[in-house]
Amino acid sequence: MTSKEIEIMSYTDFVGFVNQWNVPPGAYDTINRWRVFSNLTDASHILEIACTTGFSSRELALQSNCTGDAIDLSNASIVSAIENKRKYAPEIQINYLNENAFSFTPKKLYTHIVLGASLKFFDKPSELLERISKLFEKDGYILSSPFYTVKPIPNNLIEKAREVFGITITTENYKDIMKLYSDFVIHYQQKHSIEMETKEELKKYCTDTISTLKETDKNLSDEVLATCYNRLLKIKEMSNELRPYQAYATLVHSFKKNLYPKRLTELF
Repeated sequence: MTSKEIEIMSYTDFVGFVNQWNVPPGAYDTINRWRVFSNLTDASHILEIACTTGFSSRELALQSNCTGDAIDLSNASIVSAIENKRKYAPEIQINYLNENAFSFTPKKLYTHIVLGASLKFFDKPSELLERISKLFEKDGYILSSPFYTVKPIPNNLIEKAREVFGITITTENYKDIMKLYSDFVIHYQQKHSIEMETKEELKKYCTDTISTLKETDKNLSDEVLATCYNRLLKIKEMSNELRPYQAYATLVHSFKKNLYPKRLTELF
């Protein structure tokens, strides 16, 4: 692996390569709310879509003893998710698979499907939700934590973020984001503002992540490790720069097979 290869690696493959614990907005706070308000137990069978390095499914399984699958298009991310399971949670019963969410055929249907903040990163989010509706065993829950905008993001910042992440970031407001979930019932929601991190907090996160990578792969040169650190810091700084324009919602939507796609409950 060379520094040049690190620099041109796709964002998702880079996350997998450095084994960034790519958490949902809210991190453990979101995980805890999902578990409690979706009645997640050891009888639950979950699917995490766009799992990257496996944080959400791993932590939900550790807390509840649920079983399930987690899928991602990036093989590098799945390799790291499997390693994280081996190293930090060998007792969990989650299968990490290199699969496409639109074509994945499970061996067993699910009680809970975890999306985190990933829905808007798919080219056809509405089609993905329609696909998800067919993956439930019976009734079930969708666990998500989408970003939304609280004020317009400047175009130059959107372009800058596209260069860093390789995708167009979420630019929709709360109501526009919630339209995507209109066929499902809001079981729980909590809106959250986001504080910017300090330079010291950003640097500690990047230092700890890359030092862990160094411990894991002792063949990486100091030059490659420095390139990894610089790219990760650039990603974190870009995310931080977006924070004044963003908020997120912790959401639990319920799916009821005998009602879908009708929503007969009022929003408030």
